[in-house]
Amino acid sequence: MEACLNEELPAPTELEEALRNGVLLAKLGHCFAPNLVPLKKIYDIDQERYKAVGLQFRHTDNINHWRNAMVEVGLPTIFHPETTDIYDKKNMPRTVYCIHALSLYLFRLGLAPQIHDLYGKVKFTEEEINNMKLELDKYGIQMPAFSKIGGILANELSVDEAAVHAAVIAINEAVERGCVEDTAQALRNPNAMLTSLQEPLMAIYQEMLRQARAHKAAQASNKVNGSMEKDIYEEYLTQSEIQDNITKVNVRAAVERVDEALECGDHLALIVALQSPSLALRGLLRDHAEWYLLQLATDREQKALDLGCVDPLEKDELQEGVNVANEDAQRSQTMLQAVSKINEALRRGDARQTVRALMNPDAHLPDVYPFAAELYQKELASLQQQCPQGELQQEELFVAVEMLSAVALINQALDAKDVGAFCASLVSPAAGLSDIEDSLMQRYFEELCELRRKAGRALLTWNELQSGLNSVNVAAQEEHDRE
Repeated sequence: MEACLNEELPAPTELEEALRNGVLLAKLGHCFAPNLVPLKKIYDIDQERYKAVGLQFRHTDNINHWRNAMVEVGLPTIFHPETTDIYDKKNMPRTVYCIHALSLYLFRLGLAPQIHDLYGKVKFTEEEINNMKLELDKYGIQMPAFSKIGGILANELSVDEAAVHAAVIAINEAVERGCVEDTAQALRNPNAMLTSLQEPLMAIYQEMLRQARAHKAAQASNKVNGSMEKDIYEEYLTQSEIQDNITKVNVRAAVERVDEALECGDHLALIVALQSPSLALRGLLRDHAEWYLLQLATDREQKALDLGCVDPLEKDELQEGVNVANEDAQRSQTMLQAVSKINEALRRGDARQTVRALMNPDAHLPDVYPFAAELYQKELASLQQQCPQGELQQEELFVAVEMLSAVALINQALDAKDVGAFCASLVSPAAGLSDIEDSLMQRYFEELCELRRKAGRALLTWNELQSGLNSVNVAAQEEHDRE
């Protein structure tokens, strides 16, 4: 605690009393969960009120801040003391035991230095020491000759807490024996508090746990320990480590089921595999199954190209693919709705409403110019009537609007008598006009200006523009032939 708080604590004989107002504990909570326990939330942080009038009920807020911080970082609740254990000194040994467990937990997370060995500094009753032994005896396991278990003071474990550790030790023993059925039976023990066990994976759990235990034992043998006291969990897997390995096996099995569905191209099997609780993927929608198949199959193929071999997509890759597919599906849905509104506007025959619908960004169409509203309405309505289903699709709209907008810009240049803009618009690929000769640009401009004048308010259509160009070309060719 001194290392985390950067301040000197009271002497060990005074520490229990000093913890009762929760200030030191709340400050400790701030060290590893600063967003949850900001300093400004700590009551009487300078302890001036405590020194003046003693404990106040509001000091319990500090203890609760610490307990909430431990929940936030995930320390199992079996370690947490009650508020009254500290404030009323009902169980200070439990508090010391919790701090010890918390220190190792934070140490493993890289959030705090490891606590110093407390052996010989805290005393407990023989009855409390026997609680652990009673539970171990149920499994035929001898009480380890260690003063601590996994950084937890075994001397102070309650019966329920001792049951957890006895069950965990039984699992380690079964794993070491190598019998799958024994390991499976030990894993099923409710006292082990393990979740998400899958019966078909028991043999894989056994092998994964065997490897993890062997690795941990090898690491322990390489450590130089100057103390005669040894921690059983230096070699044995803890409950958290066992659960982590079970989770890894479950996730691996789940991603392989997803891979099989992708290999078969079965979108129904894929959505079932993606819904596995082991993957805990967010945002899954059954209606998007085909989108998931398309996106994840593409991701899988790209990963195979990158690695040079086929390897299942990992959980985070699946989540990213699901997110992308959801965005694509949503984009497609909003686009279809926008296209539907365009078709409705065209059928109603209101040019201004049609332009507003065409300008909806969800339709993903090229730029639309309101001054050409009548042109869009007339040409697109005619095109719509030619469709067998009476509905223009987004792809058809895109091509048509791109061309009509180019035609609108040509008309705009003619009205402004802007030869430069006219030339640029005329040769635009979007306009799609053919047989344009650079040497005849001025004559094209003059011819089309005349046609535009005769047309009055109506803009020249694509056919009228092409017809004007053709007329100039024919006249130019006749002049050339006469020479």
